Amino acid sequence: MTLSEFQISNYDEIGYLFIENVFSQEEVGLLLNEMKLVISENCDRRILDKKGSVRSFFAPEWNNQLFADTINLEKLVVPAKQLLRSDVYKHQTKLNTKQALVGDWWEWHQDFTYWHKEDGMPKPNVLTAMIYLNDVNEFNGPLIVIPGSHKKEDIDVIANNSNINENDGWFADYHKSTDYMSSLTTDLKYTLKEHMLSDVMKSKGIHSIKGTAGSVVFFHGNLFHASSNNLSPWDRHTFLITYNSIENKLPTIENPRPSFISNRQFEVIIPNRNSLTSN
Repeated sequence: MTLSEFQISNYDEIGYLFIENVFSQEEVGLLLNEMKLVISENCDRRILDKKGSVRSFFAPEWNNQLFADTINLEKLVVPAKQLLRSDVYKHQTKLNTKQALVGDWWEWHQDFTYWHKEDGMPKPNVLTAMIYLNDVNEFNGPLIVIPGSHKKEDIDVIANNSNINENDGWFADYHKSTDYMSSLTTDLKYTLKEHMLSDVMKSKGIHSIKGTAGSVVFFHGNLFHASSNNLSPWDRHTFLITYNSIENKLPTIENPRPSFISNRQFEVIIPNRNSLTSN
């Protein structure tokens, strides 16, 4: 899949590009089935929310060939290369799960803040491809974005004081179980405050990116985004692949985060023309 000049310029302007029917329903079905198997594994890569349900599962490709094949698909890699204007490598992958009636929210944030402050990523020349594994509507916690907000690169977000206290029971211990947990689960470490959001929202508005299963949204590392709780009877599961420019590799730092969060094997991805059903 090759993007048009209009699609590229539109991404440059608003910070995201939404494309429907990138994956067939057969491919989506395969990914959903494998997702259910992957997230059942109890390991450090599985992240829980306050209700004890799975919030994210990082690096599913480590022990699942279907997700490994997905990362290299031409229909994802070629657009990523066009939008970043360089070869790319995999920085991070994760399954985000929002189960019907229990899926938790994600506060307003920019992804690059974490990758810069925690991993040392030099520049925001990075994007994420979010693959919809279910139909996404206004009720099941769609991705909410502020168009054009990726251009506000001068915002310096400081770490929050955690709102988690001992009254939160097991989750209080879970939240402080590792140095990096506060960047992954409820009560995020770096969130955008009201004074940072207000003027941008008033001038640029807010958009929820709804669409059918098999759709993909490519979004800039600095785009302001969030999502609400899933209060519907419909799941909203997604597979996210973060492609970083090969010219934007992470430097060597002391005490780096685990490789399932921050990959430091900078291998240029060679696009695979196959579909998931032909591999």
